[in-house]
Amino acid sequence: MRFRMLGPLRVFTDKIWSPVPAAQQRVVLAVLLIEAGRVVTSDRLIHEIWGDSRPRAANAVIRGYVMRLRRRLGPQGDRALVTRDTGWELIVDRDDVDTGSFDDSVAAGRRALARGDLAGAEDLLSQALGHWRGSALEDVPRAPTVVAFASLLEQVRLMVAEERIGVRLALGRHTDVLGELQQLLKDHPLNERLWADLMVALCRAGRRAEALTAFQRARQALITELDLEPGERLVDLRQAILSNRPLS
Repeated sequence: MRFRMLGPLRVFTDKIWSPVPAAQQRVVLAVLLIEAGRVVTSDRLIHEIWGDSRPRAANAVIRGYVMRLRRRLGPQGDRALVTRDTGWELIVDRDDVDTGSFDDSVAAGRRALARGDLAGAEDLLSQALGHWRGSALEDVPRAPTVVAFASLLEQVRLMVAEERIGVRLALGRHTDVLGELQQLLKDHPLNERLWADLMVALCRAGRRAEALTAFQRARQALITELDLEPGERLVDLRQAILSNRPLS
């Protein structure tokens, strides 16, 4: 029994990955996975699904959702989804959830980077990002815990993507990162680190004029959205490009 959260919520049973058809059951499973190893109360699940507008038979409905989830989990369902005095606990190994595998690959990649193994770091960070199949928990209704956890996962995903880009630039793979940087900037147009990496990649690829244009695009986005001028890193890169100085 395995689970995927880095994209649509999926459960692996009977040799196939399958969705949880009912939206509210997806909320229940997602919260149980987020809180794996801890008891989640019935009141907590009711609030996640209905907020302050709980139906009259909410507790019975939640018990029905849990019962159907146990069936979906197959023969291991009774052992994995355990009833406690105040609610339910999902017992699952770290390696059986893609978030755990993602975290482990990221940690290994950072260790490789710390010891100067750029190629190893690039491979491990790529393995980590390869666990993603879309936006985190993208088919789960936006319950409070789901929103907060998915947002955190997306922040970590962006950080790891930035780290891998930095490694690839250090390996001299300037043209390899251009497409990824441009795509990331569509979603994160105010991220100055991404703009700086794009300027570096373009300049080192011999596209100096485009690197200066990237600075202007970054400046326009920052002024328009935040009423701020670019930070020191972007300004220094622009000056280095204009002066034909090596980029740091």
